[in-house]
Amino acid sequence: MQSKDFQLQLDFQALRESQIQLDNIIDQIQKQKQSQSLKLNSLSSSNFEFTQTLQQFAISNSPIKDTDNNNKLPNSKDSEQEKLKIQKADDLKKKGNNYYCNANYQQAILMYTEALQLISDNVVLWLNRAISYIKLNQFHQAIEDCSKVLEIANQGKDALKANSDNCFKAYLRRAFAFFKVNQFALALSDIEQALIIDPKSLEAEKLKIDVERQYVQQQHSQQEINSNGTPKKRIVDSELNYQDVIDNFFQQKENFDLFQAFQVMQKNTDEAAAYFYDKKGIETLIQIIQSDEELQHDQYNLMASLPAMILQCYQEKNQLYQEQFIRKYNGVDLLIQKIISLLDKANNKKNSAIYDCIKDYIDALNIMTDNKIRNLIQSNPNFETKFYAQIFCPILSLHQTEIDLTTSLLSLSANLCFDVNSSIRIVFYNKFDEMIIAAIQILENVKLSLSSCNLLVQLFNYLSNLLIEEQFRQKFLSQDFNKEFFTQFFDILKNIDLQFKELLQIQLGFLINLLYHNEIIHSEYLIIELRTIPSLFAQFSLSKDAIILERIEILQSFLQIRNITLFNQKTKNN
Repeated sequence: MQSKDFQLQLDFQALRESQIQLDNIIDQIQKQKQSQSLKLNSLSSSNFEFTQTLQQFAISNSPIKDTDNNNKLPNSKDSEQEKLKIQKADDLKKKGNNYYCNANYQQAILMYTEALQLISDNVVLWLNRAISYIKLNQFHQAIEDCSKVLEIANQGKDALKANSDNCFKAYLRRAFAFFKVNQFALALSDIEQALIIDPKSLEAEKLKIDVERQYVQQQHSQQEINSNGTPKKRIVDSELNYQDVIDNFFQQKENFDLFQAFQVMQKNTDEAAAYFYDKKGIETLIQIIQSDEELQHDQYNLMASLPAMILQCYQEKNQLYQEQFIRKYNGVDLLIQKIISLLDKANNKKNSAIYDCIKDYIDALNIMTDNKIRNLIQSNPNFETKFYAQIFCPILSLHQTEIDLTTSLLSLSANLCFDVNSSIRIVFYNKFDEMIIAAIQILENVKLSLSSCNLLVQLFNYLSNLLIEEQFRQKFLSQDFNKEFFTQFFDILKNIDLQFKELLQIQLGFLINLLYHNEIIHSEYLIIELRTIPSLFAQFSLSKDAIILERIEILQSFLQIRNITLFNQKTKNN
């Protein structure tokens, strides 16, 4: 789950903004819920492979021209500059195609990306880059590129009809990418759209058969255990009535049908949550969370995540339900104790599904984003005394093997530290040196990649939110601060690929918060590193990202103001 908040402590109103918006949190949670419902017994994506290159999965070799773009610029025929731009983009596309044909897909992606910076609404370039991502098994990036094609194709009158061939390719490629990440329902939806465009497509029919086979196999493999220990096949009904399911949920004394309850809570969030509230369903759910069913925590059984996911659906965006859970039902005590108990169980199991369950309970805390609710969480005595020692430190130590869990923990910590009056800040301040050592270990052990990027984003987000308070800034700027942290920090910053723009945003924000209202920097090592930063600004500016450009401008201003100080300190120290 991504963190909602990132705070820049500046005098400029426009710059005091959240790094990651609430919509992204909700989107991430919905994806997690969908992923969890599918991964109850997830299948290996290696069960399906194309045995031949399908026609619709080939790159386009046609030249780029004005008609490739959905929106022509006015007076483009008279624009020599526009013609040159199109020609340059076409040359880059040809280079990309050559790399693709020679199986150098990474270099092909770079060429298509460069061409897209010139002509961002060219669907052929997006499609070619999407299939290159697929060849590298980078399916989430392929999904994004295919979605961009469909977005462009839906712009303008009759645009969809004019782009029907490209839309067919986008739907089919996105379906394949969804299939490879086990999102079978979304894959089938895209295949149906492709077949509407071309009902006779053999490629789409073949992919549909394979997806349906795996989807049915997965549904049949989702089982629950009867009281006598025999497996019982689960029937998944997409037309479940939430009132019937919730009523039946309360009538059970054991063997609760958590999966059906989760389905209706997810599908009918507002209505089902209101009915759940009226029926005091939270009391039954709490009993289930409090139970200690060892069978649920088997390495191959992820059913234990469902109570936490139901709780997330129930409390999502509803402060009334959240406050009732905390005040009336001692929800913070319940979740803290559950997480600690699960961590104790996981110590004796390797690669256990328990860690997925812990993450879901962390997310159940993190979904409560209102400041009033956050303060209620932190004011709980058990939270104050147990969170750092029994949850924060043990989970951080798992960063090499449990990246998603560590990311969720740091996201929660960042959100809790958003308010300068947050009580958890006192704990982090008292444990500052210990906490920095843990951060350094993460930076040393976790190498930047697509899978680890969000972990680093949340780590720097958490530290940035600490830096809105002067006492933390002074710790980082002091002469005896552990310089290994800045060694790792600037190593990432100097070598960052611009595709990791969210990480670059947060690192620049970290420096802004660090330098805010501080004319004197005592750390000699930090001074040396700061003097190298201006040379990187030109490279960073190539991203064209508005937030990055804005933060570069702020940092340039900060460094210019402090330029004399930096030089004077160096002279004095020499």
